Amino acid sequence: MDFRIKESRQIFGIRATALIIKNSKIFLTKDKKGRYYTIGGAIEVNEESSQAAIREVKEELDIDCLVKDLAFIVENKFTQGELSFHNIEFHYIVEPIGETPNEMIECGQKRACEWIEVDKIVNLDIVPAFLKEELPIWNGQMKHIINMKEE
Repeated sequence: MDFRIKESRQIFGIRATALIIKNSKIFLTKDKKGRYYTIGGAIEVNEESSQAAIREVKEELDIDCLVKDLAFIVENKFTQGELSFHNIEFHYIVEPIGETPNEMIECGQKRACEWIEVDKIVNLDIVPAFLKEELPIWNGQMKHIINMKEE
């Protein structure tokens, strides 16, 4: 069971993402509109956030990974349509074990995947958007980011 609570049109959740990085490149998925995404999803009840990142990589890419560092904790508030979201997010730097696939599968849908140089993500339409600025300058220390603006 995912750790998400829905009250009327407000959803609160706790998420973990895997920032898959190797040779100064990040592995991202891409939707049909050209928007890029990290691998990740909701943490399950009684699951450690780092284990959720590992599980999401296995579920979506069918590969194993090693968690290296907790890079960012993000308090994120945003809207999509008529729904308002408030997420607490744990973003882990992970290293893939084995070869990464050319596509991922989530909820029965396939998405293309590609490696992109970390210093070039500033030019991408990427979710979460804070990565554009923060990942290229990440100094190896965990950073707490608060994005509580309604967008």
